[in-house]
Amino acid sequence: MSAGALMAGEIAEQPRVITGLLGRGAAIGAAVDAVRPSVLRGFVLVARGSSDHAAIYGRYMLEHATGCPVALAAPSLHTRYGVVPELDGFLAVGVSQSGRTPEVAATMQILRAGGARTVAICNDETSPLAAVGDVVVQLGAGEERAVPATKTFTAQLAAFALIAQTLARTGWAPPPWGPVLDALAAVVADDSDARTAADRLSAAERLVQVGRAFLYP
Repeated sequence: MSAGALMAGEIAEQPRVITGLLGRGAAIGAAVDAVRPSVLRGFVLVARGSSDHAAIYGRYMLEHATGCPVALAAPSLHTRYGVVPELDGFLAVGVSQSGRTPEVAATMQILRAGGARTVAICNDETSPLAAVGDVVVQLGAGEERAVPATKTFTAQLAAFALIAQTLARTGWAPPPWGPVLDALAAVVADDSDARTAADRLSAAERLVQVGRAFLYP
């Protein structure tokens, strides 16, 4: 199977993966709520690579829903320079598709030592990241063999929405999930627009992506 066909197959699994994750939404929410600090002061998000982009979305989602400050960790401050921040009242959220990015797991361990409660978002409950999570949000995406993250990435976005929904205190609530799932299924079922865009962009030497807020690249 070609790399493109493998990736396309995993893209097509996204409606199933997101539906399964949402089906566990109540259990995920209860688990996250159980480790919520009595006075929630803020969040620190830890990620690398494409998971870092999911964390940027998570920052907007969590800060909008809770009114609490959200920071993206600089892992080398902790793993190389030994900084142990004071994080009583904070939730640290580690994000990794495999859960096996060493720097993410190591940073989460240090943030936990600084007093943070920890939530691990990953696809493998036996991974090092899962081991340092007070709560594990398991993506349930199954094996992802293609190099670019697809179904695990969109599952990470949904996981952040579920966490934000649980912790919301600004009156915010996500819109109904039904239209989101319908739109996702429609895009997967008809990739003609995506193919047209790919054909137009394939000869480009450079590509600039522009966005802001929840649509930040």
